[in-house]
Parts: sequence; C-alpha cells; structure tokens
Amino acid sequence: MKHIGTLLLLLLTAATGAAAYLAKQQSLTAYYNALTKLLVILLVVIASSIITRIGVLLLQRYAKTKDKGELKQMTSVYKYVVLIILILVAMLLLYGVIGPAITSIGLLAAGLTLALQRPILNIVGWFLIVAKRPFRIGDRVDIGNVGGYVHDIALMHTHISLIEKDEQTGRMAYVPNEMVLTHPIVNYTKGSALVWNELKVRVPPQANLRKVEKKLLECAEEVIGKEMKAASKKWNAEVKPEVRARIEYLASNAPYVELALRYLCNVKELQSVKSEVTKKVLAKFRNEWKA
Repeated sequence: MKHIGTLLLLLLTAATGAAAYLAKQQSLTAYYNALTKLLVILLVVIASSIITRIGVLLLQRYAKTKDKGELKQMTSVYKYVVLIILILVAMLLLYGVIGPAITSIGLLAAGLTLALQRPILNIVGWFLIVAKRPFRIGDRVDIGNVGGYVHDIALMHTHISLIEKDEQTGRMAYVPNEMVLTHPIVNYTKGSALVWNELKVRVPPQANLRKVEKKLLECAEEVIGKEMKAASKKWNAEVKPEVRARIEYLASNAPYVELALRYLCNVKELQSVKSEVTKKVLAKFRNEWKA
C-alpha cells in the first residue's frame, strides 16, 4: 500500500509528458515542462516520505498513554492522510489549479463506480471503522460468522486472528471492511474486557445442593475473586460469582441437576480461568466422588 501512491504519480506524470510530447510534435519546450513536473513530483514524494516517518516517530513518542492497538490505528490513518494530501499536491502541480483535477477525478470515479463497487464499499467501511470505532486493534470481536482478535485494520480488509472455543488457532482471516456495513458486530472488549463465563456441573437430585453450591462459589472466589471485587469497586455495583440450577434428564429419563457456576473474567483468559476453576472443583469434590 505504501508504494501505490508513488506508482500512480509516476504513471500519471509519464502519461502527461507523453501527451504533451505528441501534441507538440516532439516540442522540446513541452518535453522540458513535463520533465520539470516529474522532478518536482519526485521531490514531493521524497518530502512526504520524510514527513510520514517523522510523524510516525512523533506519534510513538507523544502518544505513550495510548495502547499499542490504538497507536497502530492512529499511525495507519496518518499515513493514509499524508498519501491523500500528496496526491492532491501532485494534481495541483500537474494541472496548475486544483479545480480541474478534482473534476477529472470525479468524472473518473463516476465511471468506475460500478466496476469498483466492492473496493469502494471497503473504503467506506474503513472510514466507518475509523470514525465510529466499533472496534480497535486488539479487541475481541465477531463480524458476521468470523470471530477473533483484531490484528490490523487496513484500507480494504480487517485482519482477524481466528479463535475456536475461546482459544487462538494461529490462523488469520482477512475480512472485507464492507462487512461492517451489512453484518452485526459483537465486541467483547468494548468498555471492559470482562465477560461472564460458566462452568457446568451435574449432580444427582439427592445431593446436598446447598453444600455443592457453597463449594463451587469458593472455587470461583479463590481463582477470580480479586478481579471481581475490583470490578465491583470500579462499576460501583455488586458483582460476585453465582450458581444457577436446573433439572435435566438423561436419555434413560433419569433426572439430574445441572449447576452452572457463573463468574466474570477477562475475555482473553476464558479458557485458562475455566481450567483453574475446574481444577479447584475436582480437588474439593474428590472425596465425595470416591465415596
């Protein structure tokens, strides 16, 4: 992407020089004018590259309070803005005034709208992501039927590191940005990275449900109690583990009670926290199950 603007400018300059050369029948004046414009545009490209690097360094230095994902997104937007300004400056140098350049671009865009409908929708989706910020780099999201962590937000695609059963797979999906216009977006980390998770335990109906519930709550408190108390203090609301019960039946119509232990944890630690809670449950109920 970073070389597209440079290539477009070089091609545009070459086309302008060739047209002037043919129109003037190898006129040296037209040739030198085109060559001068080419040199000026090359200087603009070099200057923009320097400005881009300086701007990125300044962002990295003075935006230390931002997280890495947000800083990466700000840098990406900055680069695209510099590219657009570069193209406008080049057009101004080629045409002398910006009006004809914008008119030409508008006519060209109208002609290519149907042929480039999907890329245009992707660009519109990118602007929506940048302006409305339904998600940021590093967020856990579901876009349509694709779920994972946002790795990067490019002009045409959003790069998502895929997950299955709350575990990263190591695979990457490139989701067209147009999907944010037509598909539901679920953001698990918007506002807070804490989400509710469940651990289900089946016990016979004759079991001491109050005793089982107490032990389940103790397991959750030992593993995730501090984080939930911190969340309660931050949100100024009572947040604590809870157990919900319901009666289910096996294929033989034998009843059992299913207890669901619900607790808050970081969305990036769902499986690790669940594993720790499960180990605590196994340790606390080992004697009962042996009997």
